[in-house]
Amino acid sequence: MSWIGPEPDGFAIMPASVRIARPGLPDAHRIVTAIRCRGAAEGGAERAWIDLYTSDDEGESWQYMGRPVAHTGSWGNPPALIGIAGQPAGLCLTYGYRDAPYGIRARLSRDGGETWGVERVLRANGGNRDLGYPRTVQRSDGRFVTVYYFNDAPDGERYIAATIWD
Repeated sequence: MSWIGPEPDGFAIMPASVRIARPGLPDAHRIVTAIRCRGAAEGGAERAWIDLYTSDDEGESWQYMGRPVAHTGSWGNPPALIGIAGQPAGLCLTYGYRDAPYGIRARLSRDGGETWGVERVLRANGGNRDLGYPRTVQRSDGRFVTVYYFNDAPDGERYIAATIWD
């Protein structure tokens, strides 16, 4: 057993992990884990974000890599993380965004999480923050399918939806 990171003041839960090639070492592998985090910000307000950790020794030890998403909205949302086909160190991170405009967002990395592309807004028309928990797969044509629960109105019924994107 090993600990991924220190216990925060709030929480660090609901990890999403993937094994990818280590950048620059295609025959070596790395485990990358994205974690839903929440804690107090300055002034006592709550804030939520996604942290990234890596292990190069099959999970025996972990290193903090960075914060690909600095704000996920009120209470945050657990991420989904997958490798990108045809890109040995490519990553796709999806998550619900729980502040207005409520929705589903994504970020891509081509270098194992060292850097991230711009945030992509997949949906921004949610009725309230009760949405998210995405799961993403990549189709054979390279496009992504992200499935999540969603709502269209402040008091609206939640339902399962999907977005196809690239």
